[in-house]
Amino acid sequence: MIVETFEAQTGRKVRCVHKFAHETNNSVYKIETDCGAFIFKVYAHKGWPEDGKRLFVNQKLREYNIPHAEILAFCPGDGNIPTGYLIEEFLPGTTADRLGLSGKDAVEFYKKLAMTVSRVHQIKMANYGYTGDGRPAIWTTFSEFAYDCLEDYAMQLVEKNMVAADGFETIAREIRRRTAICDAVPSVLNHGDLSKKNMLVHSDEITLIDWDDAHSLCWMDDIALMTWLLKLEYSDDIAGLYRKAFFASYETEHDMDLFHQSEDILHVRHGLEHLVFYAGKPQYERVRTRLLESLDKCEIKVTI
Repeated sequence: MIVETFEAQTGRKVRCVHKFAHETNNSVYKIETDCGAFIFKVYAHKGWPEDGKRLFVNQKLREYNIPHAEILAFCPGDGNIPTGYLIEEFLPGTTADRLGLSGKDAVEFYKKLAMTVSRVHQIKMANYGYTGDGRPAIWTTFSEFAYDCLEDYAMQLVEKNMVAADGFETIAREIRRRTAICDAVPSVLNHGDLSKKNMLVHSDEITLIDWDDAHSLCWMDDIALMTWLLKLEYSDDIAGLYRKAFFASYETEHDMDLFHQSEDILHVRHGLEHLVFYAGKPQYERVRTRLLESLDKCEIKVTI
């Protein structure tokens, strides 16, 4: 079915297909043709990413001359592949999670990453939230978006006894109150998943891949997810070193103190989402420990 769909969409004859292992959500394949290589992604769930979003993001990246994988086709679902699929060009390189970077090499990597992310955050958006096909997002403030999107996993947190109902309400209120500082910052394009698996390195250049989680949000939220992931992977000292390297090269027209004031509460926001995602998995205790640390920094007293 994949070969037939690819050939029908692109007009190119398939030579061979290789499925990537260790993909946690979607099924991803590399397709070889006489005209080059391509990625074919079959989505695990219908409706995500939103219909039109990937094509819209592709257009904006092209408009701002930001390197990216060009999309050949996106389908939200049909009779052959009901959950939807994406076909895009295959880019050479190795994702950063497979490079085993450390020391000076890792510091230089995060400096270069900052320059790439800075360019992405120059892309102005309207409102806050899900981008869809480029129409303005529906939330007019970041804090309301951050509060409302908690509903997506609130029930899971409470039903699985990860957080008591009253404790969750306390956290949600604090997220809305403390992220109000972000409301004065205009919305920009956010990658939405700045993890090393989505950072492709080739000839010392860094290209962001997998824009499925792109949002229209403040720049601080995008970077806070990255620094949260650093905390999950590294010790405080190493995470702090890479964080410092990133901010040495990140450029913004806004006051950097806004990020420092909002980082901990944004870590709580992202930590709650990861608590649900990693339930029953080996990473759960690490996520829980780091989330408790962030709650403590915000002086939010709840039991998790």
